[in-house]
Amino acid sequence: MRWNIRVLRFWKSWFPALAPRDRYFFVQGQAYWALANWTLHDLTGEPDFRARALAATEAIAAAQRHDGGWDYPLPERRHLTATVEGDFGAIAALEAYRRGAGGRFLDLARRWHEYVETRIGYQSHGDGLAVNYFDRPRGLVPNNTAEWIWVLGRLHVATGEAAYLSRIPALLTFLESVQRPNGELPYEIAGAGAPGRVHYLCYQYHAFQCMKLAWHADGLGDPRARRLAVGLAAFLAAGVTASGAVRASCGAALPEVVYYADATGLALHTVTRLGWADHGAAADRAFGFVLGRQRPDGGLPFSRGDYHVLSDPGPYPRYLAMSLYHLAERARP
Repeated sequence: MRWNIRVLRFWKSWFPALAPRDRYFFVQGQAYWALANWTLHDLTGEPDFRARALAATEAIAAAQRHDGGWDYPLPERRHLTATVEGDFGAIAALEAYRRGAGGRFLDLARRWHEYVETRIGYQSHGDGLAVNYFDRPRGLVPNNTAEWIWVLGRLHVATGEAAYLSRIPALLTFLESVQRPNGELPYEIAGAGAPGRVHYLCYQYHAFQCMKLAWHADGLGDPRARRLAVGLAAFLAAGVTASGAVRASCGAALPEVVYYADATGLALHTVTRLGWADHGAAADRAFGFVLGRQRPDGGLPFSRGDYHVLSDPGPYPRYLAMSLYHLAERARP
């Protein structure tokens, strides 16, 4: 039932004084905080933002295990190593390295790559290849494969080593083989005993897939990744409602989750800025929804319309860091 998602989070949000504080260290959230501060440093020139970005990346480095992975923070999955956590650890480290913070951050990213190759692994799908979600195989999740393509491209740019690109053609083949005519990618393809699942939090997952494939395509001139991103953007644009909120899934408009909107807004803005398609109006509408929800203290609520009548005003640091990064990137001239 995942009670924390279905019930307990509402209690914690509305009665924080009566609820225990969760203190989980997500590498993904830490990396978004680092990336957001780098972008704010670019926009303002203020040294404090650079210092915060470096401090966040140092914490990521300190948490990396000797084998190259990171522990998953939630108790029910602590025995697993998640691809998404390590990917974001590597991305944050590569950004620090790119900005002159030292070769040890590149070494960190290399160790994660080695862990993926030797411990996380892949599953075949026709002529394609999908990276595993955890170090214990389950179904094939396109989101992880799109993200891994982004990481591999960044490793190639950082090192100049062509070997990091060797997996990308097969990874793209997997994504191409499962993309639907409307641009949608299924959430999970059956594999390793998992039955598969077509729809799950559709638009937020597609937003992340779109922006990462677009960044990869733009940075490395990859036409296959570009075609995938353009298709994903067309699917995403249909999920932006008249208010600027983004549908929760293909089958449901509610709840309206704030970070879904800024993620979708940045994905659509990216494809539009690159001149590949024109989704500027939908992107602006999504960002307008987010800005309209911002509180006087600068924070953002998590959601409204949960089970049609509930809302979750909780300030979740991981999702706030995502929103900050998306808004800061949109602010680039």
